[in-house]
Amino acid sequence: MKIIYYSSPFFADCDFPLIGELQRMGHDVRYYISIASFSKRSTLIDLNSLYPHTGIYPATEIYSEFNDFRNMLDLSHVYVVNQKHKQKFHPINLLLMIKLVIHFIMQKPDVIHLTRPPYLTQKLLYLVKKKIVLTVHDPFRHSGFTNKMEEKDRKLAFKYISRLILLNNRQSSSFASYYHVPDNHIFINKLGMYSTISCVEPIPFQTERPFILFFGQIVKYKGVEYLLEAMKMVHSHYPELMLVIAGSGKFYFDVEPYKKLDYVKIINHYIGIRELAGMLRACEFSVCPYKDATQSGVIQTAFTLGVPMVVTDVGALADAVAHNKTGIVVRPSDANDLANGIMALHADEEKRNTMRKNIQEEWMKDMSWEPIAHDYLKCYKS
Repeated sequence: MKIIYYSSPFFADCDFPLIGELQRMGHDVRYYISIASFSKRSTLIDLNSLYPHTGIYPATEIYSEFNDFRNMLDLSHVYVVNQKHKQKFHPINLLLMIKLVIHFIMQKPDVIHLTRPPYLTQKLLYLVKKKIVLTVHDPFRHSGFTNKMEEKDRKLAFKYISRLILLNNRQSSSFASYYHVPDNHIFINKLGMYSTISCVEPIPFQTERPFILFFGQIVKYKGVEYLLEAMKMVHSHYPELMLVIAGSGKFYFDVEPYKKLDYVKIINHYIGIRELAGMLRACEFSVCPYKDATQSGVIQTAFTLGVPMVVTDVGALADAVAHNKTGIVVRPSDANDLANGIMALHADEEKRNTMRKNIQEEWMKDMSWEPIAHDYLKCYKS
């Protein structure tokens, strides 16, 4: 089967192992990844500088950083859609998207797999809409993301594309109802292990105190303010425990008072995969205090290294984390319940060790990319 897979760096940690698995199965997969100034440092992609020309290029010809993943996927079939100008409406970018659509159609693929709805001149892809498969990473927009144009693009995609892949079953009915999508247009699959992080050499993270970890971009829906408030309560019972918050982004609340606390360490910059691997290997467990969500790659990343999680019961997080088995599930936007969950797991080392064992022996067996790739192929062949 000839497959064109077009995505962005934001999904690289789940795209790379999937593409590699499909290639190992013998399928002709051409992977195109769109890179611009705002996405040159994201998940697995950590580029020192943006290639100064707009166009479509073999990935390793312009970015040697891709060679780090040569054991995961066939890099000879990986291409970068390089955008020098960050403005979507820039004439050169619009022309690039037209060239890209023509480039896709001329290859006569069986499937064009997208991970974002077509926008602007990309909508020319609707000329071959019967070939399109779309992964809907977020069935519903996160709070704080209210771009009207993007929502129009989403609705148009859900109307024209008859194969929509959701990565959890919990939200499929509400998604179908809200967007008026026929049930037979929805295919359910899941995220597998984010296996790349287990293959990199970690940068050791040194601290004199035991710590728990929040990692990821700082945005409003992630509920970091509740985690910081919860840590005040945790500290009164367990003064030895430290919270590390690691990730880029602008804080949406006054974080200055928390920076003065000796049991809170804030690392407010992009965290590369090697740095993250070191943090995860050193922490007691990770915390996901989201106020709303769909599914989360944070859980896949942590579990791949056997790290238990404390998560809030939003989206499909409670499906991904088995309560008291691989982690603890608490109420969202509730600092008291979050603090109790953190304290319960910190106080019980045996429980943490049992959770690590459960992750390694049960969760990992169910997260192989081979059956996930087979389910994608069923969708393609439909």
